[in-house]
Amino acid sequence: MVRLLEKFPEERMKHMVSFKQTQLNRFKRVAGLQVDTNNNLNGENDPKLSINEIKDMLNRSKGPLGLQRDDLKKIQAVIPRDQFTEQDLKKQLESLKNLMSNKYQNYYDVGDKMYKPAGNPQYYSRLMDEINGQKKETFFSAMKVIFFGK
Repeated sequence: MVRLLEKFPEERMKHMVSFKQTQLNRFKRVAGLQVDTNNNLNGENDPKLSINEIKDMLNRSKGPLGLQRDDLKKIQAVIPRDQFTEQDLKKQLESLKNLMSNKYQNYYDVGDKMYKPAGNPQYYSRLMDEINGQKKETFFSAMKVIFFGK
């Protein structure tokens, strides 16, 4: 699972948290491998506490951070616990393989009529160029598209 996740492509749009990195850390923990503590996208060490550090703080004392015992129990109840069975891991692996092979994109192929609508055939290519950062659209070109549809 970890080897397949390492081959998973990086996100085109950068977010605060990377899907690939969070899943890698999650399954490395399950596999007993060393977890990368450098999770942010800039490559800098993040000063935030990890889940394991928070769990350790909660378990160390009866009422950390001035919390009441009832509040502490509520917090411990919502802390994620990854307890996978072999069947669960096989389902996760199969789903990841389907994503990597574009199974559903190929199965539900929509064709050119959907990708290049008659009213605005460049619509999706312009969107993808903007997402990839290849071609920046100016205010005037955007207004031209709005008024003239081209």
